[in-house]
Amino acid sequence: MASTLESAIESNPHFVALVCQLSALTSAVSGPADKFETYEATGLTVSNLIVRAMLKNKLQAVSDGLGEEVLIDGDRFRRHQEGKVAYHSLCGSLEVQRYSYRRCGERNGATVIPLELTCSLVERATPALSYSVTLGYAQGELRGYAEGLDAAHRALPSRSTLERMGKALGTEAKEQAPKIEAVLRQIEQLPEGTHAISMGLDRVAVPMEEDREKDSPGNTRRKKRTEPYERTPPTPVDVNYRMAYVGTVSMVNDEGEALITRRYTALPDAEPDEVVKRVMEDVLNGLRQNGELNVGVVQDGAPEMWNAMGRGLRAAGVEQWTEGIDRYHLDERLAAALQLIEPNASVRKGLLTFWNADLDSSDEAIDRIQAWLGEKVDKVKGHESEGKYLGHLVYLENNQARMRYLTIKQKGLPIGSGVTEGACKSVVGQRARGSGQRWRTVGLSAALTLRAIHRSERLPGFWAELAKGYSAEIRNVA
Repeated sequence: MASTLESAIESNPHFVALVCQLSALTSAVSGPADKFETYEATGLTVSNLIVRAMLKNKLQAVSDGLGEEVLIDGDRFRRHQEGKVAYHSLCGSLEVQRYSYRRCGERNGATVIPLELTCSLVERATPALSYSVTLGYAQGELRGYAEGLDAAHRALPSRSTLERMGKALGTEAKEQAPKIEAVLRQIEQLPEGTHAISMGLDRVAVPMEEDREKDSPGNTRRKKRTEPYERTPPTPVDVNYRMAYVGTVSMVNDEGEALITRRYTALPDAEPDEVVKRVMEDVLNGLRQNGELNVGVVQDGAPEMWNAMGRGLRAAGVEQWTEGIDRYHLDERLAAALQLIEPNASVRKGLLTFWNADLDSSDEAIDRIQAWLGEKVDKVKGHESEGKYLGHLVYLENNQARMRYLTIKQKGLPIGSGVTEGACKSVVGQRARGSGQRWRTVGLSAALTLRAIHRSERLPGFWAELAKGYSAEIRNVA
């Protein structure tokens, strides 16, 4: 598509003339004796100014073409108030004279800006900048985003404006996500080779900035201020780590390898069911396309996570599924239990190797392992380690049915929850747990919503649907 467009542009005689004019203008400004790097930077600046003027003129022409009365999606509006507004673009600010309009026959009704709806301007930004900020806010802090585009000789608005845009776009995305995701699922097809559906739920701590109660001592270390404030001191706050939820659903091949993964998050003040419900929508979408797919849940042993997933599956009408405890977590438990009863490291290593081979080849392996460990309780009876050892045995007993790894693998499901734990790091950790980061609820919700959509490979399609909410059909009234 891009190469076809480029070919059409390059073959147009206006393009050749424009290149000559741009070259002449760049040389006149930079001077023929300057280095190529100066010539390049000047050329980029000149092209920025040209596109900026082009966009400004286009917006003004659209604004001037709007009549005294217009129909917006069939409703009649009349001109209300004139004003000059600076819109933002990748090439700089675009000052445009435009009118606000008010609904006819409605006293003191809300005003709208037909220019913005006609040109799909989002948060006073052009469509290209809006999507660019959305992607940047999904990827990381906007400081790095701004620095990168500044190095590319783009002319962005202030960082506070970018932050406001990113937060507003993420908040709107959060609001529209259920509806847009339903639209996307209608066109999403199972990847070729899909053998099963695997899902998981986990939690990850996020630093939240919370107002401190009056006269209460702080729990956040902060350098003591030696100079008085020149203005009102900020409200005292504490940084507390709260647990956010992360859910994943993967379409996997017969080796249990993820072909595509959708990722979802819920804030610390939300319930896990919010994430689970969206996971189940993807599960049902997969089963609608292929009702023979095996369904499985692979995660760690936290009871509240298993309860949440069970509720979700039953509510979705899924009748059969396979449950598996992450194999790495089981190995950790077995190693910890052995360390309490067997002092010889080589013996412990040999036992673990034998047990892992047995777990791979027999569903009854976990029964044999549990029985063997149960017979060794006398070795810790009366010792400080007795409580820890019994805790490991209880863990095995509670999750014994989820440790039939031969069956799990035969159904094409993974035996590890690496996808879900990886999502905790790639969605939440990398975006919200950077050095010095701390969050209020609105900002965290916006950032994680966009991050999860981006990491689920849905952002382009999601944006296409989201942007429709910022546009409308506008017609002048004769």
